[in-house]
Amino acid sequence: MALGILVPSACNKPDKPDDNGQTNLIDLLNAEDKLYQDLTIQSQYKGQKMTYSVWLPNGYDENKDYPFLYLLHGYETGDQSHLDRYWVEKGNAQEIARKYLKDGGVPMIIIMPNGLSDFYIGFNNQDYEKYFHQELMPKVEKSFKCNGKRAIAGLSMGGFGTLYYALSYPEKFTYAYAMSPATSMSWFISLDGMKAKAAALATVNPHPDFTIEVGNQDTTVSNEDAKALSDAINAVAHCEWIARDGIHYWDFWQVCLEKALKKVGESFK
Repeated sequence: MALGILVPSACNKPDKPDDNGQTNLIDLLNAEDKLYQDLTIQSQYKGQKMTYSVWLPNGYDENKDYPFLYLLHGYETGDQSHLDRYWVEKGNAQEIARKYLKDGGVPMIIIMPNGLSDFYIGFNNQDYEKYFHQELMPKVEKSFKCNGKRAIAGLSMGGFGTLYYALSYPEKFTYAYAMSPATSMSWFISLDGMKAKAAALATVNPHPDFTIEVGNQDTTVSNEDAKALSDAINAVAHCEWIARDGIHYWDFWQVCLEKALKKVGESFK
Protein backbone atom coordinates (compact mmCIF):
# COMPACT_ATOMS: atom_id res chain seq x y z
CA MET A 1 0.00 0.00 0.00
CA ALA A 2 1.19 3.48 -0.75
CA LEU A 3 2.35 5.43 2.27
CA GLY A 4 0.80 8.67 1.15
CA ILE A 5 2.69 11.79 0.25
CA LEU A 6 4.50 13.59 3.06
CA VAL A 7 5.45 17.09 2.08
CA PRO A 8 8.26 18.45 4.28
CA SER A 9 9.12 21.55 2.32
CA ALA A 10 7.80 23.93 -0.29
CA CYS A 11 10.23 22.82 -2.96
CA ASN A 12 8.59 19.47 -3.61
CA LYS A 13 4.93 20.09 -2.90
CA PRO A 14 2.45 18.45 -5.30
CA ASP A 15 -0.17 20.31 -7.28
CA LYS A 16 -2.48 21.79 -4.68
CA PRO A 17 -4.91 24.63 -4.08
CA ASP A 18 -3.06 27.89 -4.54
CA ASP A 19 -3.70 31.07 -2.60
CA ASN A 20 -6.37 32.10 -5.09
CA GLY A 21 -8.39 28.93 -4.55
CA GLN A 22 -7.39 27.33 -7.88
CA THR A 23 -6.52 23.65 -7.93
CA ASN A 24 -5.19 20.85 -10.08
CA LEU A 25 -5.97 17.42 -8.65
CA ILE A 26 -5.28 15.17 -11.65
CA ASP A 27 -2.48 13.41 -9.78
CA LEU A 28 -4.96 12.33 -7.11
CA LEU A 29 -7.29 10.36 -9.37
CA ASN A 30 -7.51 6.62 -8.69
CA ALA A 31 -4.76 6.93 -6.08
CA GLU A 32 -4.24 5.33 -2.71
CA ASP A 33 -4.91 7.51 0.28
CA LYS A 34 -2.78 10.63 0.21
CA LEU A 35 -1.57 13.13 2.72
CA TYR A 36 -0.59 16.68 1.86
CA GLN A 37 1.13 18.67 4.56
CA ASP A 38 2.09 22.32 4.86
CA LEU A 39 -0.39 23.55 2.30
CA THR A 40 -0.79 27.29 2.74
CA ILE A 41 -3.40 29.99 2.67
CA GLN A 42 -2.69 33.70 2.98
CA SER A 43 -4.93 34.92 5.76
CA GLN A 44 -6.05 38.51 5.92
CA TYR A 45 -7.40 37.99 9.42
CA LYS A 46 -4.18 36.50 10.80
CA GLY A 47 -1.91 38.66 8.66
CA GLN A 48 0.29 35.72 7.65
CA LYS A 49 0.41 32.49 5.69
CA MET A 50 -1.32 29.69 7.55
CA THR A 51 -0.55 26.01 7.05
CA TYR A 52 -2.97 23.10 6.94
CA SER A 53 -2.83 19.41 6.05
CA VAL A 54 -5.30 17.34 4.04
CA TRP A 55 -5.87 13.58 4.09
CA LEU A 56 -7.67 12.15 1.07
CA PRO A 57 -9.17 8.65 1.24
CA ASN A 58 -8.25 5.77 -1.01
CA GLY A 59 -9.97 6.17 -4.37
CA TYR A 60 -10.47 9.91 -4.02
CA ASP A 61 -12.30 11.16 -7.11
CA GLU A 62 -12.29 14.88 -7.90
CA ASN A 63 -15.66 14.44 -9.63
CA LYS A 64 -17.35 13.39 -6.39
CA ASP A 65 -18.32 15.30 -3.26
CA TYR A 66 -17.19 14.17 0.20
CA PRO A 67 -18.02 14.84 3.85
CA PHE A 68 -15.32 16.63 5.81
CA LEU A 69 -13.82 16.13 9.25
CA TYR A 70 -11.94 19.06 10.76
CA LEU A 71 -9.37 17.59 13.19
CA LEU A 72 -7.87 20.06 15.68
CA HIS A 73 -4.58 19.71 17.54
CA GLY A 74 -3.79 20.82 21.09
CA TYR A 75 -1.67 23.56 22.61
CA GLU A 76 2.04 23.40 21.83
CA THR A 77 4.89 25.71 22.80
CA GLY A 78 7.89 26.57 20.68
CA ASP A 79 7.92 26.51 16.87
CA GLN A 80 4.34 26.69 15.62
CA SER A 81 5.03 26.65 11.88
CA HIS A 82 4.08 22.99 11.31
CA LEU A 83 1.43 22.20 13.89
CA ASP A 84 -0.88 20.97 11.13
CA ARG A 85 1.38 17.88 11.08
CA TYR A 86 0.89 16.93 14.71
CA TRP A 87 -2.13 14.65 14.39
CA VAL A 88 -0.21 12.59 11.82
CA GLU A 89 3.25 12.67 13.38
CA LYS A 90 2.17 12.17 17.00
CA GLY A 91 -1.40 10.94 16.77
CA ASN A 92 -0.99 8.32 14.01
CA ALA A 93 -4.02 9.85 12.28
CA GLN A 94 -3.18 8.59 8.79
CA GLU A 95 -2.89 4.96 9.87
CA ILE A 96 -6.02 5.20 12.01
CA ALA A 97 -7.99 6.71 9.12
CA ARG A 98 -6.72 4.02 6.73
CA LYS A 99 -7.81 1.25 9.07
CA TYR A 100 -11.21 2.86 9.59
CA LEU A 101 -11.77 3.03 5.83
CA LYS A 102 -10.46 -0.50 5.25
CA ASP A 103 -12.94 -1.76 7.85
CA GLY A 104 -15.84 -0.34 5.88
CA GLY A 105 -15.92 3.23 7.11
CA VAL A 106 -17.38 6.19 5.26
CA PRO A 107 -14.89 7.88 2.88
CA MET A 108 -14.23 11.37 4.16
CA ILE A 109 -11.68 14.12 3.78
CA ILE A 110 -9.78 15.12 6.92
CA ILE A 111 -8.59 18.71 7.26
CA MET A 112 -5.94 19.37 9.92
CA PRO A 113 -5.42 23.12 10.38
CA ASN A 114 -2.60 24.85 12.20
CA GLY A 115 -4.26 26.34 15.27
CA LEU A 116 -1.13 28.13 16.52
CA SER A 117 -1.72 28.81 20.24
CA ASP A 118 -4.95 30.71 19.57
CA PHE A 119 -7.39 28.21 21.08
CA TYR A 120 -9.14 28.47 17.71
CA ILE A 121 -10.43 31.92 18.63
CA GLY A 122 -7.50 34.33 18.47
CA PHE A 123 -6.39 37.19 20.64
CA ASN A 124 -7.22 40.09 18.32
CA ASN A 125 -10.97 40.45 17.88
CA GLN A 126 -11.38 36.70 17.29
CA ASP A 127 -9.05 36.77 14.28
CA TYR A 128 -8.48 33.00 14.23
CA GLU A 129 -12.18 32.25 14.42
CA LYS A 130 -12.76 34.49 11.41
CA TYR A 131 -9.85 32.89 9.56
CA PHE A 132 -11.22 29.39 10.16
CA HIS A 133 -14.81 30.07 9.11
CA GLN A 134 -14.38 32.78 6.49
CA GLU A 135 -11.11 31.79 4.82
CA LEU A 136 -10.02 28.21 5.55
CA MET A 137 -13.38 26.43 5.34
CA PRO A 138 -14.50 28.08 2.07
CA LYS A 139 -11.15 27.40 0.42
CA VAL A 140 -10.75 23.73 1.29
CA GLU A 141 -14.41 22.91 0.73
CA LYS A 142 -14.29 24.41 -2.75
CA SER A 143 -10.93 22.82 -3.61
CA PHE A 144 -11.78 19.32 -2.39
CA LYS A 145 -15.57 19.43 -2.94
CA CYS A 146 -17.39 19.17 0.37
CA ASN A 147 -20.87 17.65 0.08
CA GLY A 148 -22.20 19.93 2.82
CA LYS A 149 -21.70 17.47 5.67
CA ARG A 150 -19.01 18.33 8.23
CA ALA A 151 -17.88 17.12 11.62
CA ILE A 152 -15.27 18.42 14.03
CA ALA A 153 -13.00 16.76 16.58
CA GLY A 154 -9.97 17.75 18.59
CA LEU A 155 -7.87 17.29 21.70
CA SER A 156 -7.20 19.59 24.66
CA MET A 157 -7.03 23.11 23.15
CA GLY A 158 -8.58 21.51 20.08
CA GLY A 159 -11.22 19.95 22.31
CA PHE A 160 -12.16 23.45 23.40
CA GLY A 161 -12.18 24.56 19.75
CA THR A 162 -14.40 21.60 18.89
CA LEU A 163 -16.96 22.47 21.55
CA TYR A 164 -16.80 26.20 20.97
CA TYR A 165 -17.31 25.88 17.20
CA ALA A 166 -20.02 23.22 17.46
CA LEU A 167 -21.92 25.31 20.03
CA SER A 168 -21.38 28.60 18.19
CA TYR A 169 -22.12 27.26 14.69
CA PRO A 170 -24.28 24.19 15.34
CA GLU A 171 -25.87 24.29 11.89
CA LYS A 172 -22.47 23.62 10.29
CA PHE A 173 -21.62 20.29 11.93
CA THR A 174 -23.16 16.82 12.16
CA TYR A 175 -20.93 15.68 15.05
CA ALA A 176 -18.48 17.10 17.59
CA TYR A 177 -16.00 14.85 19.41
CA ALA A 178 -13.99 16.59 22.14
CA MET A 179 -11.04 14.72 23.65
CA SER A 180 -9.66 15.86 27.02
CA PRO A 181 -11.08 19.31 26.33
CA ALA A 182 -10.23 22.57 27.96
CA THR A 183 -13.77 23.74 28.60
CA SER A 184 -13.37 27.50 28.94
CA MET A 185 -10.97 30.30 28.17
CA SER A 186 -11.33 32.82 30.99
CA TRP A 187 -9.94 35.66 28.84
CA PHE A 188 -12.68 35.07 26.25
CA ILE A 189 -15.51 32.87 27.46
CA SER A 190 -16.26 31.32 30.84
CA LEU A 191 -17.67 27.89 31.59
CA ASP A 192 -21.00 29.61 32.26
CA GLY A 193 -20.74 31.21 28.82
CA MET A 194 -20.19 27.80 27.25
CA LYS A 195 -23.18 26.45 29.18
CA ALA A 196 -25.30 29.31 27.84
CA LYS A 197 -24.28 28.37 24.30
CA ALA A 198 -25.27 24.79 25.09
CA ALA A 199 -28.69 25.90 26.31
CA ALA A 200 -29.22 27.79 23.06
CA LEU A 201 -29.07 24.48 21.16
CA ALA A 202 -32.70 23.99 22.16
CA THR A 203 -33.65 26.64 19.59
CA VAL A 204 -31.48 25.25 16.78
CA ASN A 205 -32.45 22.46 14.40
CA PRO A 206 -30.53 20.62 13.16
CA HIS A 207 -27.69 20.57 15.62
CA PRO A 208 -24.80 18.13 16.10
CA ASP A 209 -24.53 15.26 18.52
CA PHE A 210 -21.55 15.37 20.89
CA THR A 211 -19.05 13.14 22.64
CA ILE A 212 -16.75 14.35 25.41
CA GLU A 213 -14.07 11.84 26.40
CA VAL A 214 -11.64 12.34 29.28
CA GLY A 215 -8.93 10.41 31.08
CA ASN A 216 -9.50 9.66 34.75
CA GLN A 217 -5.85 10.43 35.56
CA ASP A 218 -5.72 13.65 33.52
CA THR A 219 -4.54 16.56 35.68
CA THR A 220 -3.94 19.04 32.84
CA VAL A 221 -7.57 20.02 32.24
CA SER A 222 -10.62 20.02 34.50
CA ASN A 223 -12.68 16.88 34.03
CA GLU A 224 -15.19 18.32 36.51
CA ASP A 225 -15.79 21.32 34.25
CA ALA A 226 -15.98 19.04 31.20
CA LYS A 227 -18.64 16.93 32.92
CA ALA A 228 -20.61 20.05 33.85
CA LEU A 229 -20.58 21.19 30.23
CA SER A 230 -21.48 17.70 29.03
CA ASP A 231 -24.50 17.71 31.35
CA ALA A 232 -25.53 21.15 30.06
CA ILE A 233 -25.35 19.97 26.46
CA ASN A 234 -27.13 16.72 27.25
CA ALA A 235 -30.06 18.65 28.69
CA VAL A 236 -31.00 19.83 25.21
CA ALA A 237 -29.03 17.62 22.79
CA HIS A 238 -27.35 14.24 22.82
CA CYS A 239 -23.93 14.32 24.50
CA GLU A 240 -22.12 11.08 25.22
CA TRP A 241 -19.83 11.24 28.25
CA ILE A 242 -16.84 8.86 28.39
CA ALA A 243 -14.43 8.76 31.34
CA ARG A 244 -11.80 6.02 31.25
CA ASP A 245 -8.29 5.42 32.50
CA GLY A 246 -5.73 7.63 30.82
CA ILE A 247 -3.67 10.79 31.02
CA HIS A 248 -3.25 13.88 28.85
CA TYR A 249 -1.23 12.18 26.12
CA TRP A 250 -1.24 10.88 22.58
CA ASP A 251 -1.83 7.20 23.30
CA PHE A 252 -5.13 8.20 24.94
CA TRP A 253 -6.14 10.44 22.02
CA GLN A 254 -5.28 7.83 19.38
CA VAL A 255 -7.92 5.54 20.89
CA CYS A 256 -10.29 8.51 21.00
CA LEU A 257 -9.73 9.12 17.29
CA GLU A 258 -10.66 5.53 16.42
CA LYS A 259 -14.00 6.05 18.15
CA ALA A 260 -14.45 9.54 16.75
CA LEU A 261 -14.14 8.37 13.14
CA LYS A 262 -16.88 5.81 13.73
CA LYS A 263 -19.22 8.36 15.32
CA VAL A 264 -18.48 10.94 12.64
CA GLY A 265 -18.98 8.41 9.86
CA GLU A 266 -22.39 7.44 11.23
CA SER A 267 -23.41 11.07 11.35
CA PHE A 268 -22.59 11.43 7.64
CA LYS A 269 -25.00 8.70 6.54
